[in-house]
Amino acid sequence: MRQSTCSFQAFSRIGMLAARMTAIPLLATGLLLLSSSALLSQQPAPPNQPNPEQPAAKKKPAAAQPKPGMQDPGLDQVKELMTPEEAERFRKTKLRDFEELLRGGKISSDADKKLIAEGARYNLYLMTLKQDPRKPENKTDLKKLRANILRDIQFSGRVSGNYQARELYLEELTKRAEDLFDNHRLVRFSAVVLLSSLDLRDEDRRKKLNRVAYVPAYAPLLKIIASPRQPTELKIIAANGLARIGEIGDPTNSRRVSIVEALIPALELSVQEHSWYQRSLVDTLGSMGITDNLARRPVVVNALLKVMNDPKRTWRVRSSAAYNLGKLPLKANSDIKLITYSIVDLTRKMIKAYNANNKARFWKRYFWNVYLAFKPQAAGMDNGLTQKPVNQTVVNDAYKQIIKPVKTVLQPGVTPPIAPDVTKSMDDWLKKNLPKNFRVAPVQAKPKNQQVAEGN
Repeated sequence: MRQSTCSFQAFSRIGMLAARMTAIPLLATGLLLLSSSALLSQQPAPPNQPNPEQPAAKKKPAAAQPKPGMQDPGLDQVKELMTPEEAERFRKTKLRDFEELLRGGKISSDADKKLIAEGARYNLYLMTLKQDPRKPENKTDLKKLRANILRDIQFSGRVSGNYQARELYLEELTKRAEDLFDNHRLVRFSAVVLLSSLDLRDEDRRKKLNRVAYVPAYAPLLKIIASPRQPTELKIIAANGLARIGEIGDPTNSRRVSIVEALIPALELSVQEHSWYQRSLVDTLGSMGITDNLARRPVVVNALLKVMNDPKRTWRVRSSAAYNLGKLPLKANSDIKLITYSIVDLTRKMIKAYNANNKARFWKRYFWNVYLAFKPQAAGMDNGLTQKPVNQTVVNDAYKQIIKPVKTVLQPGVTPPIAPDVTKSMDDWLKKNLPKNFRVAPVQAKPKNQQVAEGN
């Protein structure tokens, strides 16, 4: 099957797969609103339903179950960080000067620096007011406030070409945003969405300049992910913001490593979290553009292999790990035999589950992820193992094992079970290509979980 044909067919049949980064924030917003509704009605949020993709996990012993009402009580409390009178005083006496300074872009004095800091405080703290200080009969519009901040950033220095004020404003916003992290959940949400949207530079097609995300926003976003008191929906947005920084920001290699080293423990602890959050963390690791830590250990590869092999995670999460392995900048010395073996092994396990429930639509997405682990989504892209400087004989040999089931599942409508001769061929291949060891690199200890090697 030609790659272009498979790509076209998959796009036309699955549709929203190309909108991967857009869908998750919307889903997180849904979680947020559901959680808010539960709080406002004084009723506990409904428990997670068993995932239809896999058998429900065994329940924890009663002693290990989280107790009701253990969430941060601040999620339902609005803390006004300035008074409406303070807000009106700044608007009437300093707002115009602040906007002119930000638009002009040049910082000439300590007074200018102070005014930028006061403007950042004003615009962020407006989000904590219950009512619009100009029109107290109206509730605070958080979406409008965020849009105003982003608009002002976009116009800062556009005419003059001087970005001093913009950069200082971004710095102050990033520092002050943390003041909102213990406020009402909607206020926290607004702060995290803002941090995830900050840009150091805007796209300029005329000058052929790409948009550049503001890298220092990574620090407060990581604090959201690391905090056990923050709700899952907030962590999803933070993870997507970090992925955006990895993809369109310009963090140094050491900064990327520090982000990855903070994300991997969060991913390991996320097994009982919502699968959307797990997938966001997986996608963020794949977006960081590195494979190794500073000691040259392939920690990102190892983390994704562990997720792909974890039977406690959903097929969506595990197949996303395969997809993101294909995004990594693998080198010629990467353990491509273990990587390809693991992807084929995952596909074989998915086939077993698919054959037991081949009418479910979600399988198209997951087998499409497996395809993207090998092939780029569109011509000219460097995603996929076939585009990496690794042993392509090994890659193509593994690709031949997954393409037949992928082709079957990506047919339109309800698709048939995978034929026994296909599964037998895969079983024979897995036995024949059993890796000699199951370490990602010689410098690493043997992973605790070896089920990927044993086909369990």
